Amino acid sequence: MGFDLSGMNPNLTRPQPSLPPMSERTSEHWEIYTKWEKENCGVYFRNSVWGWSPLWHFVTGVCDDILTEKDMEQGTWNNGHKISKTKAGKIAKRLHSMIEKGEVKEHEEGYNKYLASLEQIDCNLCETTGRRKEPPETGAGDYMECNKCSGAGKVDDSAKSYPFSEDNVRQFANFCMNSGGFRIC
Repeated sequence: MGFDLSGMNPNLTRPQPSLPPMSERTSEHWEIYTKWEKENCGVYFRNSVWGWSPLWHFVTGVCDDILTEKDMEQGTWNNGHKISKTKAGKIAKRLHSMIEKGEVKEHEEGYNKYLASLEQIDCNLCETTGRRKEPPETGAGDYMECNKCSGAGKVDDSAKSYPFSEDNVRQFANFCMNSGGFRIC
């Protein structure tokens, strides 16, 4: 699952190329479209659920005077919630300012230190034994080495699956600035 944001009235450097229907596109057609999309950063922004969650959490924390409670809550769902052009522009300005001041890089470094400090947790698939029951059953058993923890009985904390980076914030800020408002799907 991911989050796909579409600009509602994006600034375009050139019109969208005329291409065949999606089902008929070749890899060459997709390259043309991808190049156009990158040149027009307000058209589309995508993040996996793992990348979006820490990004949106950061944005709501630093833009709580721009976004309403409803905006902040609805941004955690990909149900089509709209953020206006005015709000998107204010978010972009705030984020760009924070990037210029080094505040986003500082947040990234602190976030990464926090993730690095997390200790491994008990594997729930094999109940920390390193061996599991025959799938689809879970729990300690003698069937095989646990494929979740590779027999160690411990796994990384799931928080480590949620990255945060200044580059992602920059891409989002550029999207916001050029989106003309956006829809979160």
